[in-house]
Amino acid sequence: MRSLQSHILVAAAIAFAWPVLAKDTTIIELPSGDGARSVGIISANEEVEASGPAAITVGDDGTIYILDQNNGRVLAVDGKRSQAQPEVLPLPENAAPEDLAVVHNELYLWSDGVVPLERSTGADGRSQTLRAVDGGEADDYTRSVFASMGSVPPGPLNSIIDEIGRSTSRPKTRPPVIQYVPSRGLGDIVAQVSAADEKAEILLRRASSEENFLSLQLPSEGRIGTVELLDIDTTGRPLALVELVPADRPERTGMLVVRFTPNGVMERVFDLPIEGDTVFARRFVAIGPRGDVLFLRSRESRAQVLKLDGREPGRKLAVARPPKAAIAPKPGKTPKVAILPKSRGDVIERAIGFETLNWLVTPAAYGGEPGPGCANMNRLRRPIYLIGKRGQTVKGVPYCWGCKTPLEDFANGVMNGRTAGNVCTKSAPQSNILGVDCSGFVSDAWGLKMHVSTRAIPSITKRLADPWSLQPGDALNRPGSHVMLFMRFTDDRKVEVMEASPNACKGRVCRNTYSLGSLLLRGYQPVRFKGLDG
Repeated sequence: MRSLQSHILVAAAIAFAWPVLAKDTTIIELPSGDGARSVGIISANEEVEASGPAAITVGDDGTIYILDQNNGRVLAVDGKRSQAQPEVLPLPENAAPEDLAVVHNELYLWSDGVVPLERSTGADGRSQTLRAVDGGEADDYTRSVFASMGSVPPGPLNSIIDEIGRSTSRPKTRPPVIQYVPSRGLGDIVAQVSAADEKAEILLRRASSEENFLSLQLPSEGRIGTVELLDIDTTGRPLALVELVPADRPERTGMLVVRFTPNGVMERVFDLPIEGDTVFARRFVAIGPRGDVLFLRSRESRAQVLKLDGREPGRKLAVARPPKAAIAPKPGKTPKVAILPKSRGDVIERAIGFETLNWLVTPAAYGGEPGPGCANMNRLRRPIYLIGKRGQTVKGVPYCWGCKTPLEDFANGVMNGRTAGNVCTKSAPQSNILGVDCSGFVSDAWGLKMHVSTRAIPSITKRLADPWSLQPGDALNRPGSHVMLFMRFTDDRKVEVMEASPNACKGRVCRNTYSLGSLLLRGYQPVRFKGLDG
């Protein structure tokens, strides 16, 4: 009997054991710096996230491209000789890129829209540089590739107001989403993604046909968020990015790449190692021509490109193991804030004012040329969206480190000769400059008279147990780091937010789109301001 009980216990342990974790391989290691084999990483500070390389993408010949925007360049690494010295390709002057992608074997940037790039010879007559190509509109495939990682124009503002007050219950089915995929194995593919809570289906057809030739089934143990067909490799194997965000167990959030056989059977699952100390990257995963899954992982001291090993899929998709939780910061002091009831409409309308404000950049607001630099940072104090705009009208309140200028006071401050904007986040905040930082913006949108920090936000909010219950005017807060005002879920279940950022917004208040799962994995908490009515 004892032997039988032992066998039962062993069998139970096997049945409930975590899947064997893959042995990922580091193929590229890049320390922080500005040398030929390094990348620019700006370390974090209170109320500011770290900034590292923003994107990884792979050419049809296997060349790995890394967007090193903090050093104003792209690094091109031979995929077959990944330890060799990279080719350094300087970006166009004053470029402010947020994403980089290879489409039809051509290189494109995202900088408030799609920017085609071509190589040109440098001033020395030998080196190569990247030049922006003028003219022509991006096609559906190029736009869809960028949209897969959230690089999209923000949606219409009036629809956000219209959505407030409607039923917040989330339907079990979602409208189908069409994706255009320039695959390496089968040419241009149109994918229709349909998803319910715990299952999704991707129907594939060739661009030249109206008939579907393959159905990819994605059963899951938890709620499925965004689903993106990334590529079909040169052997005909489709690869899809799948986000799992269980409503009842958010600690089991994960992001996976699923590889299928050419006839649509799941054959390999790759867990993306996004953790609390992972520095944000817009395009953090790329697929090689032969189906290799590459992950860009940055920390404050270095960036790495990992070749993920993957694991055998189960009957249903699930994360292999809960990720390492972000280190909980020390709580801030509970502020003495008079919390007056606010409607969601009031919050959103006030936030919209920060994004849409048009104002004239006077000489005093602009400051001198070239402008003061930032200590220990490779940038000017002036937000990049203001560079060269003296005497012109611009849109959006500028980012200002440590600032909370009320919307009503901003225009008066410009008229009175004050300087606007300061992205020197490693220096002491300056009280004589106009603008808002991330928590200053959210504090003002919530109608608070005082500047409540990200560490103190938990004391005036309640944390939402179900991330999918976010409503316009709620927030995604990472205490001690950054906060974003939630606007809405997109049709493909990403989150559209409004934020004040020195990096993601070119130094102003703007809207961005992110994967919910990637934010939760990096330590963001969905919260609701206690003063909101409903």
